[in-house]
Amino acid sequence: MKLYNIDASPFAARVRILLRAKGQTMEMLSPPAPAEFRQIAPLGKVPALVRDDGSVLPESEVICQYLDDILAGPKLYPIETDARAASALITRLADLYLAVPLSDFFTQLFTAPGDHAAMQAIIPDIARGLKYLDLHVGADGFAAAGRFTHADCALPPMLFYAAGMLSAVAGDDLLAKRPRLLAYWQSIQQQPAVQAVLEEMRQAVKKYQSKLQAAQ
Repeated sequence: MKLYNIDASPFAARVRILLRAKGQTMEMLSPPAPAEFRQIAPLGKVPALVRDDGSVLPESEVICQYLDDILAGPKLYPIETDARAASALITRLADLYLAVPLSDFFTQLFTAPGDHAAMQAIIPDIARGLKYLDLHVGADGFAAAGRFTHADCALPPMLFYAAGMLSAVAGDDLLAKRPRLLAYWQSIQQQPAVQAVLEEMRQAVKKYQSKLQAAQ
């Protein structure tokens, strides 16, 4: 199998964290030009998993669950009812209430960086997502279920942007206002699988920033 991947993508990072947590590796492919990539993966988004039969599976959460089912290593999707619900809730909250406004914010940043009012208008939605997560995230260093689960693959890549570039641009440390979520963020970065992938994201962001500076 192969994975179409962009290191800076929080959704592709989710899959890479799962692979590392399971002790697995996979060939990573850079997506080709958009029109060509849509011929391969009609949604045109990363990650996209190319299975051994040549079929392509999109959507990071679907990919993660599929890989957790078929690959050796610790199972990251709990089978216990309460643990499964708790971990699924964190992932759902992150996808619906944090990923969406974060995407809007960075789209605005990269397409109209001078429109600070438009960026500031998105901040309350991001703050709301962080609030929801703060209410439900685990207090023991893991997102849910008292152990490393798929929720710990999904949430850290999004917090990477909320705690980093977002704060720098918005001039407000939104995560500092959510002590439970902040404690989780500080703890989960020590997990080897998360630590390694976050470093890949940092390097990818640095390369992108260098390209922007060179083009100016």
